[in-house]
Amino acid sequence: MIFDQDLTPTQQRNLEKALGVKIIDRTQLILDIFASRARTREGRMQVELAQLNYLLPRLTGRGVEMSRLGGGIGTRGPGETQLETDRRRIARRIKKINVELEGVREGRAVHRRQRSAVPLPVFVAGGLYQCGQIHAI
Repeated sequence: MIFDQDLTPTQQRNLEKALGVKIIDRTQLILDIFASRARTREGRMQVELAQLNYLLPRLTGRGVEMSRLGGGIGTRGPGETQLETDRRRIARRIKKINVELEGVREGRAVHRRQRSAVPLPVFVAGGLYQCGQIHAI
């Protein structure tokens, strides 16, 4: 079920429990559309970052599946829940995406400076079609 309003994580969870169907709010729908249409590397990273930031507060209160106790190699100790593990993993991924995005932005700035440093003449030749549209070549 899709809602045309932004829902808080609690509202979304309560509606899912009451209606027994998956609830999607406006923000999640928009993020899903952007994710399906993102083509560039930077665009895909930005969408993933937005999705992770949207997902982070919605991890709480999942019930039994998030209350498993961890333990073993790679966890913080025997009392760490799955929720804490997932939060830590998402926070690490957000940090990594931010670093990668900054690298992409710096690379784009370098290319922009190099383009502006080369004195190439720029001109536009325009033409008029019979249907009244202007075409720039």
